[in-house]
Amino acid sequence: REIGRLKESELSRVRLREVGFVFQTHNLIDDLTVEENIALPLRLARKPSDPRVPELLAAFDLERLATRRPNEISVGEAQRVAVARALANGPKILLADEPTAALDAKGTTAVIEAFELARTAFRAALIVATHDADVAGIAATRYRLDDGTLTRTG
Repeated sequence: REIGRLKESELSRVRLREVGFVFQTHNLIDDLTVEENIALPLRLARKPSDPRVPELLAAFDLERLATRRPNEISVGEAQRVAVARALANGPKILLADEPTAALDAKGTTAVIEAFELARTAFRAALIVATHDADVAGIAATRYRLDDGTLTRTG
């Protein structure tokens, strides 16, 4: 659908319901538990308790961390929570900006697996900005931005 002419309030609804965001740092809310952070988009959309939250906890192997707060989990686990939160509203598109920039190899692998799950099980289209060849390697189509020029590379 054409979104270029939508009012700001309509664009906000599109962003909330149809697009999930994953940032360089997890941007979790410290006062909320893992489960509450994942459920946050549902609360913002005024949706009642949704079975998707337990599904996401299970899918991303976060069940044992559900009652912990962000400062009680690893950076890699927090980034998996961020991916799960981005999928809470069942978005059509998942946008990620350097999602593995602050992660070690193990954390990067966990996020790559989370993206694969988002793409396959949750059927989200992924748009990922990354310098990490391993992350770029999961893409069916790749583009390179160089000095303002966007070129398809794969």
